[in-house]
Amino acid sequence: MSEKTVETKIEEPLLEVKDLKQYFVVDTTLMGRPTKYLKAVDGVSFSVSKGKTLGIVGESGCGKTTMGRTVLRLYDVTGGEIWFKGKEVSKISNREFNKLRPNMQMIFQDPYASLSPRLTVGEIIGEAVREHKIVPKEEHHDYILSVMKMCGLQPHYYERYPHEFSGGQRQRICIARALALKPDLVICDEPVSALDVSIQAQIINMLKELQQKLQLTYIFISHDLSVVKHISDEVGVMYLGSMVEYGPKEAIFSNTLHPYTKALFSAVPVPNPHVKMNRIILKGDIPSPVNPPKGCKFHTRCEHCMDICGKVKPIYKEVEKGHFCACHLYNTPEENEYCKNELKKAEELERITALAKEDMKVFNKNKKAVAENTADGQEENNG
Repeated sequence: MSEKTVETKIEEPLLEVKDLKQYFVVDTTLMGRPTKYLKAVDGVSFSVSKGKTLGIVGESGCGKTTMGRTVLRLYDVTGGEIWFKGKEVSKISNREFNKLRPNMQMIFQDPYASLSPRLTVGEIIGEAVREHKIVPKEEHHDYILSVMKMCGLQPHYYERYPHEFSGGQRQRICIARALALKPDLVICDEPVSALDVSIQAQIINMLKELQQKLQLTYIFISHDLSVVKHISDEVGVMYLGSMVEYGPKEAIFSNTLHPYTKALFSAVPVPNPHVKMNRIILKGDIPSPVNPPKGCKFHTRCEHCMDICGKVKPIYKEVEKGHFCACHLYNTPEENEYCKNELKKAEELERITALAKEDMKVFNKNKKAVAENTADGQEENNG
């Protein structure tokens, strides 16, 4: 095998997501035909290499958790592609995907809600291990104890129940449950947001140590930009179901491109009373994902908004090596020309739609008048 082939094989991402969409039906006709959708995830693309961490940030309701759950096929994929270890897994049957489930695990946000109160710690961690036959039966007990030890849980916790533990210990149980299946990919859905700050640091450091030891790949979903900066290799910023900026951590934090990302970063508190941050206050509220704005979804709150922003969707492109952004501020002359043509099409479509509505109003008015005249004529004949 040549060196070039080996290099290509090493560089292939463990997980690659292309134009992922997850829509939920919110309204239907009397016949059950969908008429309105909630666009929770709307065209997200990214890739993660083995042993690396991708941090996903954004406001509440922007689709971070839904995106993570869709990657794990906890929801059926509406559109787009998910490639895992070079194989497309978005379109395979659930039975076939179940064979891959041990390789893709999730740590949920709430350690209180994600553990069954009727099972002991040993049963919680060992249930899926037994189901997927990760180790032989005779080694089951010792294997669970070794996983517990790895996650900082004492052996005598094996027979105890979740209600006997604190939030930090419960989250360690959740982490042990996920890692017991020997996964390659772990999606961490805000795993420390429900914990005290002192416990957060312990859990984050433990996750980093386990990543190095087991060569794990993380997708780390969080609101806390300080935590994301500490743990991530690459960062993706989501707004209203779409990825607005994506790239290496250093590029995202040192050369922030998108106005929304700049606003997010300006809100991070600095532990220095002598440093004054230039806080960017976003105007208005986040729009509804059921009826998102046309063009750039962020244009209703952006201080750099131009005419084209409200009509034409910006191109999600590589502004610098590995650093992607979806914003009209970084258009090339060719892209500006393309967007102008798209703007003309959008304006023409609006004009035609408005004319069609006016024609329909006139048609309905005339139809009503004809019906009334016909009814009056019939009454006179009857009289």
